[in-house]
Amino acid sequence: MLNKWISYLTVATVVSLTAVTSATAADAPTRTVKAWDLDLAKATDVQTLYERVRAAAADVCRAETQRAYRTTRLRTPVTWRERCVQDAVDGAVREVGSPSLAALHTQAPRVATRF
Repeated sequence: MLNKWISYLTVATVVSLTAVTSATAADAPTRTVKAWDLDLAKATDVQTLYERVRAAAADVCRAETQRAYRTTRLRTPVTWRERCVQDAVDGAVREVGSPSLAALHTQAPRVATRF
């Protein structure tokens, strides 16, 4: 039952960007990740959702670093972008609440995200 409910869940990755920009939590950019077509009882679908969440987080963080640059003409450190992606993925995984997704996330290597 829980897996059926999760398969229709829409996960919004929210990134708090107040450390770099003047954005407030209400202004934080989001990206919606569709999960309606996935069955989180299947390992391949859990992997697919995880990849979608990481891609959405990377998109949000890339857009925010570009916006910050246009506003301030200062580049954000690469480590900030990596942390931004990691924080967004952490939050999305917690929001979904799937033990399978959490286990995959825990096992995933913490690697630099290329922009």
